[in-house]
Amino acid sequence: MAPRDDDDRERLSWREIDQRRDRQQPGAPKKQRLPKKEAEKVRLQALREAEALFKGKRGRPEYQKALRELEAHHGTKKFMETVKNFLQEYGLPEEWGALNRLLDYPEPEVVAEVLGAMAGQAGSRSRVEQQGFKGRLQVLALTSPFSEVRARAEEILANF
Repeated sequence: MAPRDDDDRERLSWREIDQRRDRQQPGAPKKQRLPKKEAEKVRLQALREAEALFKGKRGRPEYQKALRELEAHHGTKKFMETVKNFLQEYGLPEEWGALNRLLDYPEPEVVAEVLGAMAGQAGSRSRVEQQGFKGRLQVLALTSPFSEVRARAEEILANF
């Protein structure tokens, strides 16, 4: 049997073989690594965008603008129209402050819904907010011109 020609050359270690295999191919695109701070910013931005997708309309900037309009028009002649448009477009808001403003809306069905939504959130609110909600319930139970709102407020107060 004839000796092989390649026996004369030096054999590569496994480490050297792995290094050669891992080297960048001439035509392949290079991987770019972002610094840690930039990578974290990119990750957080992607998370915000994903959350906005799951929120639907409520994740858009238009929703935040509509909330600001609710706040700006509270106590003015435009309030009723603004609330009506908001409810048609987005439904009942989840934000505590926006719900609190909607208690001044003159439709008893909406106010009763708002009271239910606020009662559901009351356990996770601060003590001051809970006390304010309880006070608002007491006032509505005594002074609301709508029997439906009075009954709902009394019901929530009994379970509060």
